[in-house]
Amino acid sequence: MSNAKSFLFPFKYSHRVAYVVEFSHLKIRLFAQRELLRQHTLSTSSTDDNEPDDAFPPVELVSPYTYSDLWDDDELCCKIQTIQHSDIMYIFNENHPIMLLKRYANDDWRLEELELRNGPFLSMNTSDTMITVTEKTGTTQLTASDDVFVETDVGRLVRLRVLDDDTKPWSAGVDVKAMEIRSSDNKYYMALAEGETGAIKPVHSEGTRSDGGVSWQYVHDGIGIVKITDFTDAQHVTAQVISRLPDALENGTVCWELGMLHQGTSYPISGAFFRNRFAFLVNSETGPNVCLSFSGDYNNFADMDCGEATAETAITVPVLSTEFNEGKWLYARDALFVGTGAAEFYIDAITSSQAMASDNIRISQISTVGSKAIMPVSIGAHVLFVDRYGLSLRDLMYNYYNDGYDQTDISILGKHLFQSRIVAMVYQEVPDKVLWCLVGDGTLAAITFSSEQEVAAFSRHDVSGTIESLAVIPNLEDNRDELWLEVQRVVNNTYLRTVEWMDNGMPQALPVAQADFNNLDEKYLYEAQYMRQNAVYLDAAVVFDKTDETDTSELTGLKHLEGKEVLLFGDGVILDSQVVYNGKIQIPNSVSHLVVGLKICSQFIPQNIYIPNEYGSGIGQKQRINHVLLTLYLSGGGQIGEDENSLVNILYRQTDAPMNNVQELFSGNKEILFNGSTTQKEQAANFLLQTTSPLPFNILALVPYLDVTE
Repeated sequence: MSNAKSFLFPFKYSHRVAYVVEFSHLKIRLFAQRELLRQHTLSTSSTDDNEPDDAFPPVELVSPYTYSDLWDDDELCCKIQTIQHSDIMYIFNENHPIMLLKRYANDDWRLEELELRNGPFLSMNTSDTMITVTEKTGTTQLTASDDVFVETDVGRLVRLRVLDDDTKPWSAGVDVKAMEIRSSDNKYYMALAEGETGAIKPVHSEGTRSDGGVSWQYVHDGIGIVKITDFTDAQHVTAQVISRLPDALENGTVCWELGMLHQGTSYPISGAFFRNRFAFLVNSETGPNVCLSFSGDYNNFADMDCGEATAETAITVPVLSTEFNEGKWLYARDALFVGTGAAEFYIDAITSSQAMASDNIRISQISTVGSKAIMPVSIGAHVLFVDRYGLSLRDLMYNYYNDGYDQTDISILGKHLFQSRIVAMVYQEVPDKVLWCLVGDGTLAAITFSSEQEVAAFSRHDVSGTIESLAVIPNLEDNRDELWLEVQRVVNNTYLRTVEWMDNGMPQALPVAQADFNNLDEKYLYEAQYMRQNAVYLDAAVVFDKTDETDTSELTGLKHLEGKEVLLFGDGVILDSQVVYNGKIQIPNSVSHLVVGLKICSQFIPQNIYIPNEYGSGIGQKQRINHVLLTLYLSGGGQIGEDENSLVNILYRQTDAPMNNVQELFSGNKEILFNGSTTQKEQAANFLLQTTSPLPFNILALVPYLDVTE
């Protein structure tokens, strides 16, 4: 398989506008309104409507992510995770700093590095190694008394502090000199002029204030931060001063901390917004850590304000486990969930009535299942994640009895669908509450999940190619969430990748202009006609609508179906099939709405049916289905039989109906005779429902009638 695969992520700009972002090797592209986004504003009146889109180059961004940054061959999952805040996408990858994808206009997108301020930092130095500085502002030289620095420290923060110095404390009614520095409440101030101090104690943390006699300029809080800009050797580096360094640091200090994030270790791999803080998960030298920003200031990771931790300052929470642990994901709901390779945890305030702070925060372990590096999804109050092997789906739910969270395996009845391991998953709320799981063999496993209806139904979906990535975005125009796929096919012995979306089959709503009907029968007739004409039940399909300006007899854009025999469904009628040649086919005359694609084979086989009796469960007895009652909705296709060799068509046309008219879609009960076999001993009764038609086949209920032999 070619290793040039791409990965799709949603970008929801507003309730009406959504994009699909495609990450590939060193490149980012975008899709909008089911088209590749190009470098012109779609609404610009000066754009020539007759000029083809190919005349405008696509919007492409140079990306730092190589293919090895995007895909993990060992764990079989994408190594990028994203979250969104307003119109900014936060991008996480262990090999790169946090990046921001920003939308400035429809055709103006920019990729920028997130600049973190004031932290986070590792624990304070506990050795007697001392670091001295040469300058208090601007560019300074750091000298360590022992080996501390490495080449990958360029760009790393260092925080230095003075715990004890000879600075005099501020007091009232004393004479001070100009430029003299005094301390007050762990803050340092410089007198701007000579004079006698007043009675107002300085407490400000920026600018200049008067104490009633002398004006004091805030200088620092006994702590200084620098950013390493150049490496000389293990004991000498050059740095840029971020916040003014205390004077006493010229004599050196053993109280220093190195920044947690730098080139020599893992960058944040996942993030979330929780309780008005930006949080990220990073695998540092000391293990996984969850770092939460200053409250309301998402770039600020200062864990002290003037030397003290407050309710607003940043928080770092170590994720400890009895096993070797590696962070996999971070997900925010009513609690902040953390998934690692060994266990799952949640972070929350100890006392809910107080603000979450460094002295009011806890991390509790939920389970020892272990997680795969796939971002969880939430469905109502449920948080679903993939176990460490990619073989099952687990559900995190709050348990009121133990005031904590439990996990349950919701995939226990469908584990055969995940034998190739789950590699990605997304959730489609509308119309059918479907959780789509991409598995390693390139197929989809879908779980229709509705806890209020106690439904967790599994199904398998194959397409005419290998699915490599997926994303879901809202489509307000079609009144549904839309599943987008990156599909690889082999065409003429060459790998061909296409970005496609999965149609729902039938429209979700009628056009507003046709919403006024005289009676229900008239409404139903129009609905049946509209649904039939606009049905899309073909694979890799292309939809063509002829307009008054259209003057062509050929449909192009079928390169991905080259050499394939395709079905044609035009204006609600099944037409003769054609073979795609040079990426095109002939458009039949008088057809205004045409769907072209590959035949889809959909099958449903229920579990074996046993009729219990007075002797037991009925297992082991000969049973035969003599007829089946189907409750259908707007259906026009379908077959039924004991197996694929005995299928018969389900007939809808009445014997007295005119043959030259299109048969309307059927809604209601359809009773079908069924002659099942009873030749095998202990055979359970069963049947197969199948459709390969481009017409809908919507089953609301099925009722089999059985004969049982004692």
